[in-house]
Amino acid sequence: MLRPGEVFADYLIERPLGSGGMAEVYLARHPRLPRQVALKLLSSEFYADPDIRARFEREANLVARLDHPNIVAVYDRGIWNDRLWMSMQFIDGTDAGTLDHRTLPPDRALHIIAETAKALDYAHTVGILHRDVKPANIMLARPSPGHGARVLLTDFGIGRLREETQHLTRTGALLATLAYASPEQLSGAPLDPRSDQYSLACTLFRLLSGSTPFEADSIGTLIIGHLQTPPPSVCDRRPGLPRAVDGVFWQALAKNPADRFGSCMALASAAAVALTPTATTVFVPGPANIGTAATAAQSIPANLGRPPAVRTMPGPGSGPSSANPAGRWLAAGILGLVVVLAVAGGIYWSTRDRGAPGATAPNTSTTTGSPTAAATLAAGTRLSMFPQFQPLMLVDEQGKQVTPPAFAVDPAGDGKAVCAPTTIATIGPFSGQNQSLGQSIPGGVKLAIDQFNRKNPGCQVSLKEFDTTSEVRVAAELAPQIASDSAIAAVIGPVFSGEALAFGNALGDADLAFLSPGASNATLSDRGFRGFFRGVSSDDIQGPAIARYLTGAAGFDRVCVVTDTSPYGSGLGRTLSAALGAAADGTCSTSVAEGADLAGAVSKIATARPDAVFYGGYNPDAANLVELLRAAGVTATFVSGDGAYDPVLVEGAGAAAAGAILSCLCGPPTDWFAEAFETVAGRPPGTFSVEAYDLTAIVLRGIAAGHVARADIVSYLRAYNGEGLAHGYQWNDKGELTPARLWLYKVP
Repeated sequence: MLRPGEVFADYLIERPLGSGGMAEVYLARHPRLPRQVALKLLSSEFYADPDIRARFEREANLVARLDHPNIVAVYDRGIWNDRLWMSMQFIDGTDAGTLDHRTLPPDRALHIIAETAKALDYAHTVGILHRDVKPANIMLARPSPGHGARVLLTDFGIGRLREETQHLTRTGALLATLAYASPEQLSGAPLDPRSDQYSLACTLFRLLSGSTPFEADSIGTLIIGHLQTPPPSVCDRRPGLPRAVDGVFWQALAKNPADRFGSCMALASAAAVALTPTATTVFVPGPANIGTAATAAQSIPANLGRPPAVRTMPGPGSGPSSANPAGRWLAAGILGLVVVLAVAGGIYWSTRDRGAPGATAPNTSTTTGSPTAAATLAAGTRLSMFPQFQPLMLVDEQGKQVTPPAFAVDPAGDGKAVCAPTTIATIGPFSGQNQSLGQSIPGGVKLAIDQFNRKNPGCQVSLKEFDTTSEVRVAAELAPQIASDSAIAAVIGPVFSGEALAFGNALGDADLAFLSPGASNATLSDRGFRGFFRGVSSDDIQGPAIARYLTGAAGFDRVCVVTDTSPYGSGLGRTLSAALGAAADGTCSTSVAEGADLAGAVSKIATARPDAVFYGGYNPDAANLVELLRAAGVTATFVSGDGAYDPVLVEGAGAAAAGAILSCLCGPPTDWFAEAFETVAGRPPGTFSVEAYDLTAIVLRGIAAGHVARADIVSYLRAYNGEGLAHGYQWNDKGELTPARLWLYKVP
């Protein structure tokens, strides 16, 4: 412990404010400015772990970007005498954990929750989760000149550090945090803003009743409460509350995140309505997109009993979720495992995120590599480019599941970049016959640049767009113009391999980096283009990766391979068949010209009765084939490459397409990205929009770090290793992604 009068990192210590298992907090005097700060010193053991030091810096930089009246501001961070420290806004007051529910009016509790909800919803819109919402992290400031009593949320990012380090080993401290943990945190499932909403609901329950929803003397019993036990009645614990408020908790504390409110403020609004003295409604579980209390309210008698069924976290045999290791963990006996781990000397803190070493989540496994940049964005909930498909998993070239990044590099960085005005160009078919794909690219580039410029007034980057009009000839003509424009630091594009071949030499000779979001022709990296960097894996990995997934994770022994006669389809089928080996059934594998009659192929497949049918080709032939297969009674899983990853498959085949698996080198957008993209581009994201954003973000971080000369940017990219929204990014000396990645999608 530091004593008053000591100096730490140039801050003069005035007095201790508190301490816990992870940190000590002191009131300190700023070394240069006439103000007091809260100086947080993390336990010395954190310094010894280089991964935790890096995580601390990333989290501190991430949180420092938050600018909201209900969030405690972070001013600075650093290392001093082998201690990690962070200086924050000093709040003269107390925390919500000190409040006594017996003297706390319900409307005051609601005010605290509503102000906290504003902070959380703001953080969620910029892609940041809190992960440790509880009364002790809600600061209540005393009234001061110019300010009334304020409510501020603190300790963003500390919950993630705790997850990374499994630091809570004292039973009392662990119980105090687990009391507010969501079911998905405890089961290892992916997290999104609804996890913070669940914790906020537990906090409201505590403020109203003096206890958390699930209280227990043992860790195992407490976890079981969150995962399997229906929410208790708050009215039973605090008589006199309107019975309608129970329904609010039934929804906010739903085991399935999809059954909760659409936002934290929606929860607060619903609680405000339910707690009015005249409330005659209860709130019943509804869809997660409920936005207001009014839409959540149902005209049901207030004395109605609890809904007869309450969802629990998915367990074995419940569809796609049955692959979740957490489900098998529960089936094996959660209580016994928790006790065994506790006795062994440390609780397995299963809220570690998917990016943490050894973490588990549905359809994922461990990924390697960490961002070289300091600031990151939470990836968020992954969607699909097309509503007809759902992201299934990310696989490596061996067809094994890998963990999608939980965080991606933030284009804006720390907001302190200084540079001369510079330009990034993007090139592609923004008009002409291929414009539907080409127009997916500029929006991702614009979004990253917009985020960067708003946070970095001292380093402004402009965008120039070059339209190839879907003509390779035009791409070749534009190349000298781009290369000779000294203001252009890098190029994002093109999306097609033919265009990349047309101008690769001109840009490479000018030391100009060009990063393609979608060019996948395997020969591109053999052309010697100095500045070429591929944003997706090459076509060479798609066939083998699918084959190894089918014979590995999917467990298929016999696969019929059908292709069209196009170079794409026949090439994909050839590499897939070679990787399938003995699993490729020669009795039903065939090639059919585009648009030709598929009846003969269907007859062979029906006779062979395979486990799966792979089609290498495009729609509408893919849609016709799967429809004919189902009509012939073939129930084998239908699988195809990115040539069929298009809504036309489902529109053409209808219900017959259900269960089909499609691959794509393209990554799925996330919830916040899709919304932000549409705001900037005026259209939803499309194929390779995510990669365009990732690649632009990487270039921008290089510019912010001082790599503004063309040759410097190329060298920076050669050494880069970091995460994006789609996947990780690291290149070999040919500009190929290493390791290779492929996304699989499924028709629900």
